Amino acid sequence: MNGMAGSADEPSALVAPRIRLLYFHHAHDPGGAVRSLAALVAGLDKQAIEPIVAIPDRPGADEVRALLEKAGATVIAERHIRPFHGSTVVPVGTLREKIYSLAGLFPLALLARKLVRRLNPDIVHLNSTSVVGAAIGTRMSGARKPVIAHVREPLLRNRWGRWLARLNRKCVDHFISIDAEGLRSLGQPSPASSVIFNFVDTDVFRPDPARRAAERLARGWGDDDVVFLSLSRITAANGALELVRSIGNGDGRIDKHARFAIAGFEDDGGTYQQQVREAVDLSSRCDAIGFTHDVRGLIDAADVIVAPFTTPHSARSVFEGAAMGKPALVTKLPNLQELIVEGETGLPYDPFDPDELIDAVNMLCRPDERQAFSEAAFRFAGERFAARTNVARTVAVYHRLLATAGGDGAAEKVAVRP
Repeated sequence: MNGMAGSADEPSALVAPRIRLLYFHHAHDPGGAVRSLAALVAGLDKQAIEPIVAIPDRPGADEVRALLEKAGATVIAERHIRPFHGSTVVPVGTLREKIYSLAGLFPLALLARKLVRRLNPDIVHLNSTSVVGAAIGTRMSGARKPVIAHVREPLLRNRWGRWLARLNRKCVDHFISIDAEGLRSLGQPSPASSVIFNFVDTDVFRPDPARRAAERLARGWGDDDVVFLSLSRITAANGALELVRSIGNGDGRIDKHARFAIAGFEDDGGTYQQQVREAVDLSSRCDAIGFTHDVRGLIDAADVIVAPFTTPHSARSVFEGAAMGKPALVTKLPNLQELIVEGETGLPYDPFDPDELIDAVNMLCRPDERQAFSEAAFRFAGERFAARTNVARTVAVYHRLLATAGGDGAAEKVAVRP
């Protein structure tokens, strides 16, 4: 060898150019979407793939930048990145909200056109369907670049949501959804798509007996307490009030060892949060816990995760909890039921039927039952949610698109592997 990458007689020695990925991220707060994106970026082989992430240039975005840079991405902050909302998580009900979304669509498209022309990425990956303006801008650039959009929550089924779905179907080549329910919300005709569940780093989210003991001691939870943890922002869509009221109404029929931790309270949480806090204060079984980004200690200290949502969207606590061996109780929403194996790793219940909740709680208060569910949840997390597995599945989508989409310069980047 003479130091060259290879020769015509040695095709296996040739090294393909790095694939450049341009991601568009929609939010300036360090929530679940950016954590999933950071897990994806961290798992990429940086010798083969160069990740660049465009994020909103907004106050408070420093933590988002730090997460992504730590994962190995080059981060670009741009003021014209604004989400076009229309999902079950951000439903856009008022005229002002609609004007806000519409006003940001064209500036984002122009920004994306500029970035695609300047950076010449091989693939454009939207971290949410809400940044569909970036897909429009990629088309406006004139470059033949495959566009992927992540479906992180179901789109609304009303006229506004259907319009957002049509924009995405028109401008996106492939959708990666974190559940099948999200794909269904895109409507017909069914687009090219993959279901790749949300990521959890099983090296980070792992059981730690010492941490569990310390956290339970600090919270005042005894060895005999069976702690059911609701871990999400305190909003009407997440159903904390319905959960606490059901606990209060069924108190006399619930196993005496059951305790309920309602985590996610913020300093300025509004009327709904105040209602939840008042309901918690009336219950001897419930504890109110403030919002935190580092949830590992709470999950470790708990015995069961509860996702009491009343509106369809995913529950990060369920798969992070599963990685730490925690079974889950989830409401009977399709996307939540995709996160468990009913009767093995978790149980579904009707949020408006207290009897179903009580029966499920009492079942998981039995040590033998809970242990079996715990072991199954731990195994299931490794199969369905592990970052290593799902990063590989995502990269396979990238290579498949580059091989078939005919994008600029795509063929030579996938024809030969190092």
